[in-house]
Amino acid sequence: MRRICYRFPQRVDLSFAMGMPFNETLRYIADLDNHESTKTTGKELVRVRTRIEIALDRAMFGDITPEVLRPGVITEAVDLKCSVLALALRGGGKVPIANDIFYLRLTDQVSRTDIDIAKEGSGEGLDALDMKNILLGTDK
Repeated sequence: MRRICYRFPQRVDLSFAMGMPFNETLRYIADLDNHESTKTTGKELVRVRTRIEIALDRAMFGDITPEVLRPGVITEAVDLKCSVLALALRGGGKVPIANDIFYLRLTDQVSRTDIDIAKEGSGEGLDALDMKNILLGTDK
C-alpha cells in the first residue's frame, strides 16, 4: 500500500537514487528518527537533531511504528517528513541556527529506491543537498 500525502510539494529540490531496496531504505531512514550528531563547521560546534514522521493518511504525518516497517506493509511509495534542528554550541548555551522541514518521497524501483527531497519554505538554513548528506551519513 502506498503512503503518500497531498501536502507533498509539486516542485522537488533534489532527486537521487539510493542503492538499496525500498524496505531497507525505509528502515534505514526510520532509524534516523531522534538521531543526534555533532560536527564542527568553521569554528563552531554544531549539534544536529533529526525527527522523521511518516504519512498516516493523505493529509497528516505521524510517528513511525514497528508495524509500519514490516515487509509488505508499505509498497511502491511513501512520503516522510523530516524536521532538522541545528544548534550551535557556544559559550554558555545553545543557539538555533537552522530549524528546517523537508519532505521526502521514497519510490520503489526494485533494486534501488528513488528519493525526492523538497524543502518547506525558502528561508536560510539547510538545503536539499544538506538533507541528502544527512541521509547518506556523510555529515558525521
